[in-house]
Amino acid sequence: TAELVPDVLLRFAAAEVMSRPDLGFLNPGATVSVAGGARTVTTGNPRLEPFRAKTLDLGLEWYFNEGAMLGLGLFYKNIDSYVQTSRETRPFSTSGLPESLIAGTGATVNDDFVFQQPLNTPGGDLRGLEINYQQPFTFLPGFWSDFGTLLNYTYVDSEIQYLSSTGAPSAKGPMVGQSKTAWNATLYYDNDKFSARVSAAYRSGYLNQIPSREGSDREGTKATTTVDASISYNIDDNLSISLEGLNLTDEWNDMWIDSLGDRSISYTHTGRQFMMGIRYKF
Repeated sequence: TAELVPDVLLRFAAAEVMSRPDLGFLNPGATVSVAGGARTVTTGNPRLEPFRAKTLDLGLEWYFNEGAMLGLGLFYKNIDSYVQTSRETRPFSTSGLPESLIAGTGATVNDDFVFQQPLNTPGGDLRGLEINYQQPFTFLPGFWSDFGTLLNYTYVDSEIQYLSSTGAPSAKGPMVGQSKTAWNATLYYDNDKFSARVSAAYRSGYLNQIPSREGSDREGTKATTTVDASISYNIDDNLSISLEGLNLTDEWNDMWIDSLGDRSISYTHTGRQFMMGIRYKF
């Protein structure tokens, strides 16, 4: 970290990192599920290697006032090993599992099942930037000086080499679960007695699976924007009450399959959630 001028910091970091796969992925056993026409066999892979990557980070931060900051961060990751979930549709008889596992389910050994297993891939590159801005409005007069804002924006681009269930290279695409763009915006009010904030969060669409099932190329989830809010009041030094609302716009979760056909596979929502709390400090 270098202080270029007072209140302006330049940060640089380089690292070689490693992360263990999810313990469920390392399970040597198998789980068979039959629910109507949905038939799956999910197996672990105790031979999985950990996630490995080399990372570079560069950041510039300007602390231009008390509690205020403007920052820009650039990052790059060379991913040497990445864990994906492969999916393949084939008859249950090819699995080598005993027929007794599907006894009484209505399925037979000649029926097609979707086989899922985690695999290591050669990985790929990930790069992006992040912009952060926070500003208490202390420069405003009276009541307005207790307001403030928090804003951030992130852009991420990646390209991962994915494999088929046999381990052969099959497709390249973004990292699953990674949105290319995301932003958060918060407006808050805070004094010694009362505080309130409203926040909006956006993330662009992202992939859930590549390559996908049923011969399609990929599965994904469409973009979402959610709005949350909260208020709290300190009755005295010991007692406070709060009210919080989540997903106030009742955002839906829209999942699709096949980048060309854009066929819907799930369209769900959790609804709005409201929570009220009372806190007492001894």
